[in-house]
Amino acid sequence: MLAVLALHGEGIAGTGRLVRAAWGDRAAGVSPNTLQSHVSALRRVLGDRTAIIARPPGYLLDLGPDATDVAEARRLVGRGERGADPAENAAALRAALALWRDRALIDVGGVPWLDEQAEALEGLRTRAQLALVRARLALGEHAQLEPDLQRLALARPFDEQVHAQLMFALYRTGRQADALGVYRRLRAALADHLGIDPDQRLRELEIAILRQDPALDQPALAVRLLAG
Repeated sequence: MLAVLALHGEGIAGTGRLVRAAWGDRAAGVSPNTLQSHVSALRRVLGDRTAIIARPPGYLLDLGPDATDVAEARRLVGRGERGADPAENAAALRAALALWRDRALIDVGGVPWLDEQAEALEGLRTRAQLALVRARLALGEHAQLEPDLQRLALARPFDEQVHAQLMFALYRTGRQADALGVYRRLRAALADHLGIDPDQRLRELEIAILRQDPALDQPALAVRLLAG
C-alpha cells in the first residue's frame, strides 16, 4: 500500500487501487474501516499522523517534494537529460542511478498496477544509463566507456541508440572499421528479426564515420548526435 501511495507522488491514490494492492484477490471483502485501520498503521510506521491524508477518492502521501526515491530519481534524471554542462549532467545521473539497489518494487510483485510501475521505473533507469553515456562521451571518455557499451549492445541487440553510442566511442578511439562493423551487424539484426532498417539518424552516423567527418572530432557532438 505504501508503494502505491509513494508512486502517486503528490497525486491521490484511489481507495480501489489501494485495496487491490494490499489484499489482492480478497479485495472485494475489504470494508472502508479495514482500509482506514491499515492507513492508520502506516501513519504510525512513518511516525507522522499527517503523512497520509484522506482526500476523495482516496489518500495521498504528503512528505514534501523529492521525499521518496522515485521522486528524487525522476528529478535527477530530468536534470541530467536537459542540462547544458556534461559534467553536471553526469553527476546528476550518477546520483539518480545510485538510488537503484535492485529491480524496482521487487518485493511487491504480483500486483498488476505495481508490475506496470516497476517496468516504468526500469525504463527510467535505462534512460538514466543512456543519458550518462551521452554525458561521458561529451566529456571525451570514449575509451573508458567502450567495454560497458559492448555489454549494453549485447544485452540490447536492437537498441539503435546504444549501438550509435558504441559506434561513436569506437570511432573516437581510432577504430573506424570496428565502428562500421557494429552498424552492419545491427542492420542485419534489424532486418532479420524485425524486418526494418536502421533509422535515419544512425544511417547519417554511418556516413559520417565512412567519410571521417571532422564534426565527429568534437566531443560535445555526442549530446546532439546521440540523443534518443
